[in-house]
Amino acid sequence: MTEPLDALDTEVARAQPTLAGMSPEDWLLPTRCPPMNVRELTVHALRGAYRITEFLADPRRDEEPQKDAVTYFRYDPVAVGAGVVSRARQESDARAADADLAGEWEVAWKAALTAAREAIEENPVVASPLGTIRLREYLRTRCVEVTVHMMDVRQALGRDSDPSRDGLEAACDVLRGLLGTDLRPLGMTDDRFALVGTGRENLTTAEREMLGPLSDSFPLLQ
Repeated sequence: MTEPLDALDTEVARAQPTLAGMSPEDWLLPTRCPPMNVRELTVHALRGAYRITEFLADPRRDEEPQKDAVTYFRYDPVAVGAGVVSRARQESDARAADADLAGEWEVAWKAALTAAREAIEENPVVASPLGTIRLREYLRTRCVEVTVHMMDVRQALGRDSDPSRDGLEAACDVLRGLLGTDLRPLGMTDDRFALVGTGRENLTTAEREMLGPLSDSFPLLQ
């Protein structure tokens, strides 16, 4: 399994030049995560950096975690999704129209990853929005969020998805946990698995025939 802290670091750094090169018009482009535009989706992914920093500033918890990276994503997308969109829009609107989101991304994630590296050996239990979870497991969830949403951003810009191999593998490891099996031996690449597993694309007829009853599990998360 890919080390989540290293994978997240790699994927965060890979996003930086994409964000730094965007025009004011680019930030307002629609995404395949409607109704969020590129700016709102980026702010949503950026929130993970602040959460890591905040979690690790809290007193340590002497308890067993309620969640791991897989069970974290077992939620009702209808109930949770509306809140995600609302928060992303509120936080986007709270920033100036010409806010330097690329610069904020670099600073906030550097602080979060530094704090995580200092705590990773201890691997404390932290209080995430969906239940307590160990730090390493929460970092795995951020690999999913940052990797997939930066794929969304690049797609909105008309570019190749181009995730890092480490980020993609870490994200798909969580998706494999949700599905309960590994589809790579059947010929499904991680690039494809990330798209169909998160509902960005539908399974083809051939893929449904290959997967049989497993196809009913898709999308694995939304």
